[in-house]
Amino acid sequence: MSASRTVPRTEGDWFWLPSARPHAAIRLFCFPHAGGDATAFAALGRLLPQEIELWGIRMPARGGRTRDRYPESFGELVGAVSEAALPHLDRPYAVLGQSIGGLVGYEVARRLTAQLAPTACVVIGFAPPHTWREPPGSGGDAEVRELVDHMLGSDERAGAVITHPALREMVRQVLQADLGLARTYRDPAVALLDCPIKAVLGADDEAVTEGEMKEWARCSTADGGGVDVLPAGHLVLQSGEPAVRQVAGIVRDLLLPSLYQ
Repeated sequence: MSASRTVPRTEGDWFWLPSARPHAAIRLFCFPHAGGDATAFAALGRLLPQEIELWGIRMPARGGRTRDRYPESFGELVGAVSEAALPHLDRPYAVLGQSIGGLVGYEVARRLTAQLAPTACVVIGFAPPHTWREPPGSGGDAEVRELVDHMLGSDERAGAVITHPALREMVRQVLQADLGLARTYRDPAVALLDCPIKAVLGADDEAVTEGEMKEWARCSTADGGGVDVLPAGHLVLQSGEPAVRQVAGIVRDLLLPSLYQ
């Protein structure tokens, strides 16, 4: 794997490219965790091989989109991202999502399949909805505060946020809004994906079990997914460079062979 030195750029409102590679053979649409934004994938984008161009999803109401209206439902978010992605399906693509972003990515891929099916789907640290007892965040403000502590504790770069009351409150508000979307999730009753779904789990993740992650196999008609357990926390891509390198290797081994079939 080789790193790119290109300057990050945006593509419309919804996409951020940490390492633009206009001649890449495949695009990887990446969906951030609850409370996160596209920059969560900066390190991964630099570590992927040149054949893969990472497109991080820029969530509204944060980062460079603080003034943009937040979607009122999970379905509205999926529809907006899908519509924005349609003009960019001029080459093979795959999706990757971390935490709740795994579910968003999966549903966007299902929506886009009508025009072009994805090559693969990678879900990091989020259980499929058919395993839920209740939607994530249904426990109210107390559960949100607990999740803030848990997720910030999983992020090696979150030290300033943990100790700064105003920043911590901003994270709480965004996280609460993201979890609110999960409570509005409804299965759109479209076909399952017909591509491998690779599940990735941090060994120290207390939010989801390996057994739950294995259930992603039931969300696809294709073989070749399975579960990889890495030495990391819930936010695998924020658990340090070794974990990011392992995810980059998983993506490489999953996507590159498909280019030569």
